[in-house]
Amino acid sequence: MANLQRSSSLIDSRSGFCKSNSTFYSKRNPLPLPANPSLDVTTFISSQPHHGTTAFIDATTGHLLTFSDLWTAVERVADCLHHDIGLRRGHVVLILSPNSVYFPVVSLAVMSLGAVVTTANIVNTAGEISRQTSDSKPMLAFTTPDLAPKLAGLSIPVVLESVGSTHGVNVVGVVTEMMKKEPRGQRVRERVNQNDTAMLLYSSGTTGPSKGVITSHKNLTAYVARFVSEKLVGDQIFLCTVPMFHTYGLLCFCLSTVASGSTVVTLRRFDLHGVMEAVDKYRATTLAVAPPVVVAMTNEADVIKAKYDLSSLRIVRCGGAPLSKEVTGGFREKYPTVDIFGGYALTESNGAGASVETVEESRRYGSPGLLTPGVEARIVDPDSGRVLGVNQMGELSLKGPTIARGYFKTEEATNETFNLEGWLRTGDICYIDEDGFLFVVDRLKELIKYKGYQVPPAELEALLVTHPDILDAAVIPFPDKEAGQYPMAYVTRKLESDLSEKQVIDFVSKQQVAPYKKIRKVAFINSIPKNASGKTLQKQMANLERSSLVDSRSGFCRSNSTFYSKRNPLPLPANPSLDVTTFISSQPHRGTTAFIDATTGHRLTFSDLWIAVERVADCLHRDIGLRKGHVVLILSPNSIYFPVVSLAVMSLGAVVTTANTLNTAGEIARQTADSNPTLAFTTPDLAPKLAGLSIPVVLERVGSTRGVNVVGVVSEMMKKELSGQRVRDRVNQEDTAMLLYSSGTTGPSKGVITSHRNLTANVARFVSEKPIGEEIFICTVPMFHTYGLLCFNMMTVAFGSTVVILRRFDLHGMMEAVEKYRATTLALAPPVVVAMINEADAIRAKYDLSSLRRVRCGGAPLSKEATEGFREKYPTVHIFQAYALTESNGGGAFIDTVEDSRRFGTSGLLTCDVVARIVDPGTGRLMGVNQTGELWLKGPTIAKGYFKNQEATNETINSEGWLKTGDLCYIDEDGFVFVVDRLKELIKYKGYQVPPAELEALLITHPDILDAAVIPFPDKEAGQYPMAYVARKVESNLSEKQVIDFISKQVAPYKKIRKVAFINSIPKTASGKTLRKDLIKLATSKL
Repeated sequence: MANLQRSSSLIDSRSGFCKSNSTFYSKRNPLPLPANPSLDVTTFISSQPHHGTTAFIDATTGHLLTFSDLWTAVERVADCLHHDIGLRRGHVVLILSPNSVYFPVVSLAVMSLGAVVTTANIVNTAGEISRQTSDSKPMLAFTTPDLAPKLAGLSIPVVLESVGSTHGVNVVGVVTEMMKKEPRGQRVRERVNQNDTAMLLYSSGTTGPSKGVITSHKNLTAYVARFVSEKLVGDQIFLCTVPMFHTYGLLCFCLSTVASGSTVVTLRRFDLHGVMEAVDKYRATTLAVAPPVVVAMTNEADVIKAKYDLSSLRIVRCGGAPLSKEVTGGFREKYPTVDIFGGYALTESNGAGASVETVEESRRYGSPGLLTPGVEARIVDPDSGRVLGVNQMGELSLKGPTIARGYFKTEEATNETFNLEGWLRTGDICYIDEDGFLFVVDRLKELIKYKGYQVPPAELEALLVTHPDILDAAVIPFPDKEAGQYPMAYVTRKLESDLSEKQVIDFVSKQQVAPYKKIRKVAFINSIPKNASGKTLQKQMANLERSSLVDSRSGFCRSNSTFYSKRNPLPLPANPSLDVTTFISSQPHRGTTAFIDATTGHRLTFSDLWIAVERVADCLHRDIGLRKGHVVLILSPNSIYFPVVSLAVMSLGAVVTTANTLNTAGEIARQTADSNPTLAFTTPDLAPKLAGLSIPVVLERVGSTRGVNVVGVVSEMMKKELSGQRVRDRVNQEDTAMLLYSSGTTGPSKGVITSHRNLTANVARFVSEKPIGEEIFICTVPMFHTYGLLCFNMMTVAFGSTVVILRRFDLHGMMEAVEKYRATTLALAPPVVVAMINEADAIRAKYDLSSLRRVRCGGAPLSKEATEGFREKYPTVHIFQAYALTESNGGGAFIDTVEDSRRFGTSGLLTCDVVARIVDPGTGRLMGVNQTGELWLKGPTIAKGYFKNQEATNETINSEGWLKTGDLCYIDEDGFVFVVDRLKELIKYKGYQVPPAELEALLITHPDILDAAVIPFPDKEAGQYPMAYVARKVESNLSEKQVIDFISKQVAPYKKIRKVAFINSIPKTASGKTLRKDLIKLATSKL
């Protein structure tokens, strides 16, 4: 069923109930999912950005595992399992282990190979384990030396956690040794798809024989995506007391906390006082426990609080079984500063169901919370099958992307539990109230049938544990000839209590329960038998606080004269072995269409995009021999093939370089002599520019070419089925991903070395701040330029936005595309903004631009005059500026709110990935707020330097990693960046400095001037003076004197323009920067 919009009049916004289909919808934000079908859950998790540093701590030994070390360990263990042991996709691996830092390493490594994780309870007998393995048939087992004897005689090869003495098992490896072993050669993996099986966890068996639940990579990815998108975990320190072999422990502490960057302190064995000691020692903020632990903490509260410092503890997350109102209230009374958040899920739902996420929600006693994102629910009458509504009690059914595929080799049980429409019958009697909160009444199959009445055991158990002498209790059906069944209680008394059967029966009778609910038999027992989740077996780095030295308004720190971004800190993925393509493909979103060709109407969905990227990469690697470090030149206009090729190339560890399609064959030859590409991608029309360069060529499509060696066609590669294994060179974040050539306005064109880390940081910024959303972009800027490449080949792809591509820029073609595709956003260079202002009347008369909401402008500064002119002509469209350089890979400043866009003349606040300094270009002195100087930037997006040009690198990027931008700027008292001019383009008139951009901004306000550029003109007396090149409007007879007089009235005498030349158009780069060096050459050639 298509997702219904929550705004539909058929869905009650308060309860989430839709009367038309009797379905409850989650009131939480919709669940974004990654579109890449060839994505395993390990890769998805390793690609998530966060602020965490320490992943796991062993509470017993104090051994730490950082996130970086974790991912290195996962890669090494996976490599050993694949190469040395022969583990392959579809193979099952049994994990028989207590909680440890090695449990997540092994489980993530196994799933990264497409193999399947299954677990067993460590208290199971050898016979019980034997029965489970006869069903799941693991080809490998991971265990500890202590537990290895339980596997004796099963003929399953064993990998031990650590070296130790064992008998009766075939030990083929040791995890601690594998973690030290350097990976070898290429990274060879089976191809894993989201629909492949990732886990085979066995259900608790409370309502029948234990069954293997088939969980896919898609199920687990959807579960983790919920935590990533909602930021439910964040920078917390968890104490893991629940067993990792259970679905709650495995999903939470091997997957979601790893993706979110939280620290997990692991306890090998549960001991209440050991837990409290660990909270005290490691300053844990969050406990994840089963309900019996909550009861135990309540009962021993006085002793615990006297002995341990629990001041760091803020949240207890309780899952695995319902938590009664009485238990919740008792806990809150004993621990008033700790919030208790319940949850509801099943092994079959993989974490989906209901959850409490706020203190306000936690006050809804007795409820495990609101439906989780992406989940739909129905309440069904178990007798009639009728679908029920709000506050009506029946069996809960769930549907969503986390719901398992069924039971392993048990078709009958699958058909009983999962229907053809994908609904999971939970077996739980529930209702959903008028506010959308779920309430679990009892298990359907555990209801006691007393003379036709249904008695929920959980209700009676909740009453029993409120008795001061009762530690725990369980209520079961006891057979009776007359009544059919009646309630019988098993009770665990407190030490030294002499509580009798009669006292228990009378206690419940007095609680105002109906006569048919009375307990009629009691037995006392030392402890209630429960499974790992607590069900009765009735059968990092924290974010650093800003130093007090940093001014919160401007972001300026006096102690080091540095400006800090006022935005949220940038989270980055910890996995060092991560290419930017994988990072982008792993981002969850709700987008469907990735690209549209405006000319042909051809569409490429996100799913088709990632299939295409994988197929093209496979052909490039297998058929053409492209390898890590090889350079690939892309000489192409904008097209849907551009992102396919660039993403495919970078996924292989090869390097993307681009060339301007307007460049001559000679200019391209000079660039290729520097970058030395092994392959070129181009179109049939542009291929002649590569003739004679001896570079093999891949064409966009079939076409006639001469003088080049065509070795492939992208459109054909996209149709080719994938080969068996996925073989890749190992790519690290520090490896070079792109080699884009700077515009050369201040010197010879230079190749900028950009790493996968640089690009990942840029994309992570947009993923983290979510400034884009589900927009429809028109791409007019060239993809061969850094702005177009980073924005429309990476950022929008990661975020799920649709991009309508124009092959060649044409103002009216662009407006036609806005109207046709209902575009919301334009990304433009400044000259196009000016053109839109000049032709506004004709544009608005001809095209429907009502869908257009914003224009994003970058590549060169946009003057206050141009901004105000645009707002006047297009009052419903907001213009958002940005500032960045090829060398900063998107890092710099940008505007992302309407309020900020009112700050005329600014490029915005610093991006979250940079810090900045303002430096006096003459003295090198660091400047402060509202002082003009050269802008320096530093951060994870800053490029590594210039290719084969150490001298230029040293001039531009200092030893501390500061990028000297060459731009004169100041940062005001609110932290906004203002670009004054290029440092090297300042005109020196009799010792005064004249910024050309200031004069240009004034010139284009003249009604007869289309565009203008100001350059320094040599003069013996003054040194230099300002000269203007002016492009007049058609039929204008504007004179030199009129231009000079127009400026003279508005500026200081030293800034006056003293010479004017008229020109048809101002020469500019693809990004919109004025090519002043060309105009200077033109002006001085006439001397």
